[in-house]
Amino acid sequence: MAEPKSISYFAISILLLTLIYKLITLPVTIHTQKTQEQNALMQPEIKEIQRKYKNDPQTQQLKMQELYKKYNFNPLSGCLPIILQMVLVLALFRVMREPGKYMFDNVAKINEIARNFFWIPDLTKPDPVLFGLPLINAFTQFLVAKISMPTNNKDKKSNEPDQMEMMNKSMIYFMPIFMFFISSKYASGLILYWGFSNVLEVIIRLIIKNKDKKDVAEEVR
Repeated sequence: MAEPKSISYFAISILLLTLIYKLITLPVTIHTQKTQEQNALMQPEIKEIQRKYKNDPQTQQLKMQELYKKYNFNPLSGCLPIILQMVLVLALFRVMREPGKYMFDNVAKINEIARNFFWIPDLTKPDPVLFGLPLINAFTQFLVAKISMPTNNKDKKSNEPDQMEMMNKSMIYFMPIFMFFISSKYASGLILYWGFSNVLEVIIRLIIKNKDKKDVAEEVR
């Protein structure tokens, strides 16, 4: 089979690696999504505990532990996907920085293979088009952050600003901007992985949310 001119086997291997990774970590993604939704449901009770025992940190901590036990909630469970993601990103970063060293027995062989991806001539180098892959990556990061925000059951009687909610909303816009500048500095292969991973993340989370809505509708019936 002849190698496509617009997309190299090198690029295809990165896309396949991303897809395999997402399939392997799918159970973790589902668990994380449910944990976020569960945390949102707990927020009214958490705020009440924080308000009631604001001058008694020890009792507040005890009540929080009781609440977590009531909902069978582990506040550290969301750390695993982040750790897995960072491990793979760091590994890819090293590979993209020295692809010949990690992919071939002979370092010089890296120069013998095509490394292009559409308008990008070499995925081991930054995208020459500033508003190309970096902008796509930033936009997909925004979509992930937006769709990942659980519906917060905010107490309508309370006019106090929710600091956590305000911070989450600010991160929705800060992270894509940060990712845009980061993406313009590093190897395009790493950014290709990141952007495609974001696209798959959005699709997975939309499917999970749609399924949850159908389950709720069936329970109401």
